[in-house]
Amino acid sequence: MSASTEEETQLRTYRGNCHCKAFVYEVQLPEIKSAHECNCSICHKKGYLWVFPPGKPQFVKGDDAGLTHYTFGPKKLVHKFCPTCATPLMAEVIDGNRIAINVRALQNVDPWALEIQQYDGAALGDKYEHPQHKGPLPAAIDGYKLYTGSCHCGALTVAFQSKPLDETFDELIVDCSCSICSRNGYIWVYPTREKVVLFANNPSNIGKYSFARHILYKSFCKICGVPMTNHHNDITDEERKALGALPLLAESGFGEATINWMKSLHPVNLRLFPDVDLQKLKPERKDVASMLKPLYENP
Repeated sequence: MSASTEEETQLRTYRGNCHCKAFVYEVQLPEIKSAHECNCSICHKKGYLWVFPPGKPQFVKGDDAGLTHYTFGPKKLVHKFCPTCATPLMAEVIDGNRIAINVRALQNVDPWALEIQQYDGAALGDKYEHPQHKGPLPAAIDGYKLYTGSCHCGALTVAFQSKPLDETFDELIVDCSCSICSRNGYIWVYPTREKVVLFANNPSNIGKYSFARHILYKSFCKICGVPMTNHHNDITDEERKALGALPLLAESGFGEATINWMKSLHPVNLRLFPDVDLQKLKPERKDVASMLKPLYENP
């Protein structure tokens, strides 16, 4: 074996964690320079970027049993995510002793800097049938189009009115680098609240995760873990303080004008919608991670 080959195959220890820090693990991998992006139904909705370690991760905090496990179809693969913050951490082949790690949850790995290798997982197995939205619809708007989408298992669906989401779309679409958005793979668009309906036959399936200043909460499906939308957290200042919220300070990016803007919106994760081609939209990459103070600290 040549020296260059030895360097390429030398294993390094990477630490990963969900956003709320309930689960922390370490895994041995060669230096991560690339990742696989699969276009199958669940990988697209969750924004997975895969790497494949030679062995299983070792938990530093939490354990495998505490993660929510989700499987579907032929049930050959189990997807594992944090039940509190919905960060998708890994997937394991059932009875196969093989595991895949989501790069997005690894510390000090920049997903934007990786070489992305495309994989056509959508061509494998039976065709995925997109769950239909059966809830109320937002009011129609002239010149706008109705879009409907769902989590993977169909427990949650969403409908919203938007200008056509194609090459003509002239409003903000963001691929954000902040600690939660990067881990959970969101691609955001920012409709106002009256244009969006998030629906669940059983409301108990809607997960809600808030942190830091607790101004917003991220909704997700408790069954399959797919991140859905972003809501203003309609709680009192006293309730916010009881949660240990950080102060609302203009210098930290959370002044009164920003809060009022957030109240008016119901941002939606565009990964949910089968009629939206993200390759054509080319979301704007925003390095928000370095703007919000205090910075997120990895465990």
